[in-house]
Order: sequence, then structure tokens, then C-alpha cells
Amino acid sequence: MSAPLTTDPQEELLTEVNSNNEVIGSISREVAHNSPDKIYRTIFVVVKDKTNKILLQKRSSTKDLYPDCWDLSVGGHVNYGKSYLETAVKELEEELGIVTPAKELKFVGEVLVKLPTSNEFFHVFEYKLKPKDNIKLETNEVSKTIWMSIGQVKKTMQQQKLKWYARPLQVIKALY
Repeated sequence: MSAPLTTDPQEELLTEVNSNNEVIGSISREVAHNSPDKIYRTIFVVVKDKTNKILLQKRSSTKDLYPDCWDLSVGGHVNYGKSYLETAVKELEEELGIVTPAKELKFVGEVLVKLPTSNEFFHVFEYKLKPKDNIKLETNEVSKTIWMSIGQVKKTMQQQKLKWYARPLQVIKALY
């Protein structure tokens, strides 16, 4: 049986870093996802509405990692030569169709996420949804969304009511 098709470009060059999160070069997505001794950069943007509920996304079935799992609002790899903030702005537009200047994103913190086959330094940002924003899902990335309070998110994670995976679990535990 052949591997499932993915819409994620395996040759994409990501930013490889050392244990101090200092850039040491580039690494392909394929190698990064299969190298437990390597570390690369990734972002999350947590989108909040006016009541402070956060938008959660269900990853599409064509994702190369954790397809059909629940995730935070927006996530993405930092391409080689790009910054965390540039990536957050780009991914917010690509995944949800929200165009915003970088100054609208609030830095929340940094988390080193350790997975069985890779390690990622996440920079986590928050974005407060504006009345003008019209969420348009990129179906190659996101299959559906729901809104929950942070308390509800933690409860679903603890009770395993939704199919989560290690990245959002570790980030929520560390920062929320």
C-alpha cells in the first residue's frame, strides 16, 4: 500500500536551529519531520473572538503530519530566511484568509515542543478577531473550525473528547 498523498511540499526548506534557538541552516520539511535529533522553527497564532473564545481547527486529511487532528487556530513552519512574525502573518492569511499587519499580533511565548520524530521551537502569537474579518478556510489545510473557551479546550484535552496531537497539548500546557 502506498503512502497517502499530501498537499504539503516535502522539499520546502525550514529554519533549522540549535538548542538555544539560534539559526544553523536550512532543513527540508521531509528531513525535519523524521529527525528526532534536529530542531526547527514553527508558529501558532491563537485567534480569539470578542468573548475570548479561541478558534480551533481540524487539520485536513491531506496533511503530512497528524491529519484529521484538532489544532490551535493557525500553525506553520518558519521557512528558511523568514522570521517567526512574518510566518505568523503569512499563515493567518493562508489558512483563514485574515489579512492583518504584524503589529496586530501579540507575542505570548516560546515553547520547545518535543515529538517522537522531531523537535520544534514554537513562537505563539494571539490575534483578536476584528468585525471586518471574514474567515475563509483553506481546505488543503483546514477541514473545519469550532470556537471554545480556554477552559473548554483544556477539558477536551484532558478527557480526550477530541482527537488532539502533541503540539497543541504541549503549547497549551506551557502557556495557558
